[in-house]
Amino acid sequence: MVAEQLPDPVREFTDYLHALLTRLDGSGGWWAVFRQRDPDGMRACLDGRELPPWDVLQALFQDVAALHGAAAADAETHRARTLYAAALTAHDARPGARDALTDRLDVMLRERRYAAERR
Repeated sequence: MVAEQLPDPVREFTDYLHALLTRLDGSGGWWAVFRQRDPDGMRACLDGRELPPWDVLQALFQDVAALHGAAAADAETHRARTLYAAALTAHDARPGARDALTDRLDVMLRERRYAAERR
């Protein structure tokens, strides 16, 4: 079976994300939290099947700042923003992307209703 080839902008972003994460502490910080709480979701992002929400990236930039300084985090933010925008455009242009997003919205709305009922 041939694996689906990622669009170039998505591949470039996932390559960037891999490189970023190798520079972070996997045992602490936000990177450790995301790996522990949602390993399947993080794997999907690293494989290019999904893109992480921008707030996840912002949290990772906090890890960069803690380990490498604010200037390094600012540089990462600038670089990531450009790659992320291109990857998001390519990801959203995939065949079936609209249906997948609609399905995801339905799931999130159900989860929100369920959470409200538990209160």
